[in-house]
Amino acid sequence: MRLFVAIDVSAEIRQKLHAAQEKLAATKADVRWVAPENMHITIKFLGEVEDARASEVLDRVAKAAAQVPAFPLEIEGIGRFPEKGPVRVIISRVLSPDQRVTKLHRLIDSGIGGMGLPMDTRVLVPHLTLGRVSSNHGLNKLLRLLEKHDLDFFGSFPVARVVLYQSLLGAGEGGAVRYVVVGAGTLDETTEPRP
Repeated sequence: MRLFVAIDVSAEIRQKLHAAQEKLAATKADVRWVAPENMHITIKFLGEVEDARASEVLDRVAKAAAQVPAFPLEIEGIGRFPEKGPVRVIISRVLSPDQRVTKLHRLIDSGIGGMGLPMDTRVLVPHLTLGRVSSNHGLNKLLRLLEKHDLDFFGSFPVARVVLYQSLLGAGEGGAVRYVVVGAGTLDETTEPRP
């Protein structure tokens, strides 16, 4: 099964991001936009994992999550990945004022690495994917519009859990990807998240 660990985004923020997507889509750029119900912040992509190992992955994710106090995240601006060179992804930035999202990533990565699964070789750049660029058609117009939305603030929300998802390619509406919850790990909520 194809697995990843993510933070869910509040419905209010998903609605605001979807409204921004609609403005961007009006450029007619060749972008596959992420459906609002699929918006999330990926913490760790695992790829293909044997079905029998999913419960151990979930246990390790839950243990890692329990070591991190709940924390706030902010969603701000619209940009692109990579910042230089051919554009592949349209994103919104995720800000973690006290960097707990980075600590969460490190603990999850280390726990899963202890199973012999690959660890990340790159530093986590927290973001929320809004769309994937399919071709250069209409891209210049889209990039000019991105500059106007660079500082948009979509909101903040408390992070109290991480979710282990299975990604089912082509199983959603119209052949889109569908995500199924395998399980979740709760963060340490004994410490109140700072606003």
